[in-house]
Amino acid sequence: MEKFTVKIGISDLNSAALEDKGRNVHDSILGNASFPTLQGLLPALLTACDDLLAANLAMEYNGGKVASENKRLAEQALRAMLKAFGGYVQGASDGDKAKILSAAFDVAKDRSPLPPPAAPTKLTVTRTALFGVLKVRWKGVHGAVLYYLEMQVGDSGEWTRVLTTSRVIHDMTGLTTGKEYTFRVQALATSGISEMSSMVSNIAA
Repeated sequence: MEKFTVKIGISDLNSAALEDKGRNVHDSILGNASFPTLQGLLPALLTACDDLLAANLAMEYNGGKVASENKRLAEQALRAMLKAFGGYVQGASDGDKAKILSAAFDVAKDRSPLPPPAAPTKLTVTRTALFGVLKVRWKGVHGAVLYYLEMQVGDSGEWTRVLTTSRVIHDMTGLTTGKEYTFRVQALATSGISEMSSMVSNIAA
C-alpha cells in the first residue's frame, strides 16, 4: 500500500481559520471508526478551540495588551494541539490516505517512509501500599507520541485496552485484591505502531 504523510496545513491560517480547522478536525475524528483511541483526547482539542474563540471575542470587544497576549497564547496552544493530533492521526492511520483525509487533514506523498517504532521495553508492574492499585511503568520509545496499555485479568486470555497516554507511568486502580493482572504496552509514532512489549504480571495488594 502506498503510504502518505499528514500535512498539518496551519502555518498560514489566521486566528478564525485556525479555530475552524480545530473544530473540523474534532468533528471529523469524533465517532470515526478509524481512530477509536483518539476519542478520549478530543475534549482537550475542543477546549482549545473554545479558548481561542473566547480570546478572539475579548480582543474584538475589549482590545488591549492583555487581550492581545491571551489571543496569542490561545493560538499557540491550538497550533500545538493540532500538530499533536496530526502525529496521532499519522500513526493510527499507518499512512492510509483515506483515513488521513477522513480526519480533516491533507496528505503528502511519503517519499522516505520510516520504520515503525520499536516495542517498549523495561515494563514493570509494582505493588503499592494501596489496596487494588498496581503501578505500571516502561521505558519511553524514541519518536513515540502515544502508548496503548493493555491488561489481562488472571489467565483469561482476553486483553483490554485500559489506557491511551503520552506518559510512561500509570497507577492502575480499582483492581481486586489477591487477583493477578498481566500488562503489555504498545507505542504509536508518526511512522506507525510498534509490536507489543513483553508481558509482565503481578498480584494486586
